Amino acid sequence: MSANDGNDVEIAVSFVTRLPEEFRVADAAIAVPGKLTRYGLSEVVNHLLGRETPVPFDFLVDGNLLRTSLAKLALRLGKSAEATMVVEYMPALGPPTPAEESPCQEWVSSVDGSWAKAVATGSFDGKARLWTPKGKLLCELEGHEAHLCAVSLSPSTSSAEDTCVVLTASADCTVRSHAVTVDGKKCSFGEQRVFKGHEATVTDVAACYVAQIFATTSVDRTARLWKIGGGEIVEEKVTKKRKTSKKSSKENEKDDENDEDSTEKKTGLGEELVLRGHTDRVQAVAWESAQAVWTGSFDCTVRSWDVETGEEKEKHSTSSGVHCLAVAEDGNKMAWGGADRIVSVWDPRETTSKACLKLKSHEVCRSFTGASVNVSMTFDARESLMKTFLDSRHT
Repeated sequence: MSANDGNDVEIAVSFVTRLPEEFRVADAAIAVPGKLTRYGLSEVVNHLLGRETPVPFDFLVDGNLLRTSLAKLALRLGKSAEATMVVEYMPALGPPTPAEESPCQEWVSSVDGSWAKAVATGSFDGKARLWTPKGKLLCELEGHEAHLCAVSLSPSTSSAEDTCVVLTASADCTVRSHAVTVDGKKCSFGEQRVFKGHEATVTDVAACYVAQIFATTSVDRTARLWKIGGGEIVEEKVTKKRKTSKKSSKENEKDDENDEDSTEKKTGLGEELVLRGHTDRVQAVAWESAQAVWTGSFDCTVRSWDVETGEEKEKHSTSSGVHCLAVAEDGNKMAWGGADRIVSVWDPRETTSKACLKLKSHEVCRSFTGASVNVSMTFDARESLMKTFLDSRHT
């Protein structure tokens, strides 16, 4: 099949699906024009089903989503025009419809919806907020002296499913943790800690869901690993008793030394692990596992780090500065977005740093100091799409 006349040929296709019997057509091969795109193939399938109300479908050929004509995809995959092409169809994902809208007075810089009990947002007013899954405000978390750049949720790993630690990263160079308990529409507060160490804006924070640790990135060109139980407990400092104390000067000196030791322990010194190597601001961080964490930087690289030693394990170049990053749990897929307005999906097991898939649709690249647009990945959405499609037929 040549590039010139590919769209003029007819291609034998066999339609298959994982949908229920009522949405299945005969798997016998039929000839269709090679110029058909997703819309045209949807018409063919709906005609074969005899449906009065058409259903939009998406199509896969050898795991590749059809976004051109069938002939062009066959040409790209090296398919012969004489061979029967197996085409899998599934319900197309329609445009999202907002279920609830909750206005905020300031820009929302980040959001984390990984906890079933609540959704966390960070805002330029320096506050984090927890919302019910339906969009009702539960509580506000304060403490930072500048705008928030990122939030991350670290749900309890114990049987207490209603407790969670909310991590917030700020332009005030600190990270704070807020222990919260959500019971229905009520939210109660527990211990709050502050983590100091970064010398500039903290751009991102990510909790490791299988361990009580989290990672941060900063404009100071470093990333850091912390224990959730570290840092400094936020509490009012008692000073009046010190002033009225009648202890001897030696006893007071000893107390001062003890206070200094206590402060050093509280600030988490010795508990955080500094990851050095990037040559520009580090903008994004994502966990592959409890043993490996990835960072993305404006120096046009993504890097993998050993959590135990802090040593750099892998380094790969990107086509532009990295603004946001997501990594699959097994580390077999990675996605990042950057200044080139492209979302790149890549398999780190490849021998080169070329992205295996580039998603181009954004028209504007915008990056604020300490704020970025996040990217998350769903690597195989067929099952969830089908479930949503089937559920919608009964609502």
